[in-house]
Order: sequence, then C-alpha cells, then structure tokens
Amino acid sequence: MEPVTHTWDLSEALGHPLELAPDLAEFALGTARRVLPDVLRDADTPFADATPAPEGAGAYEELAAWLDRRPLIAA
Repeated sequence: MEPVTHTWDLSEALGHPLELAPDLAEFALGTARRVLPDVLRDADTPFADATPAPEGAGAYEELAAWLDRRPLIAA
C-alpha cells in the first residue's frame, strides 16, 4: 500500500503522471480499506477521513482519496 501510494504521490507532485499498473492500485486499495477502515479513524489515526474520489476516478485516484489525498482528474 505504501510504495504504491507514494509512487502516485511523487508522480502527481512532480507533474509527470506515470503509466502506473491499475492492478497494483486495486490491490493497495483493498488493503487500505481493510487496515484503515474509515469508521475506525480517530485523532490517533495518521490519516484523516477518506475524501470522496472524483467522478471518473481510477484505482489510483480512489486509493489516494481513501488515504485523505485530493486527487484531480484531468479534463
């Protein structure tokens, strides 16, 4: 989950979107939902509540939103 998420973070931060493997994001998203359920997040959790993924979001954007990032979808 961590390497997949941080790869997306770096790609977005550098403004160089990469062709990332969707199956890795789907696996990481499943892991994130199991180990970091939104209903159990509190002040001691290192992530705020999940944010809604934008319409048309792919697996990476859904993962980012689940981990309190605010992904943008290019028009």
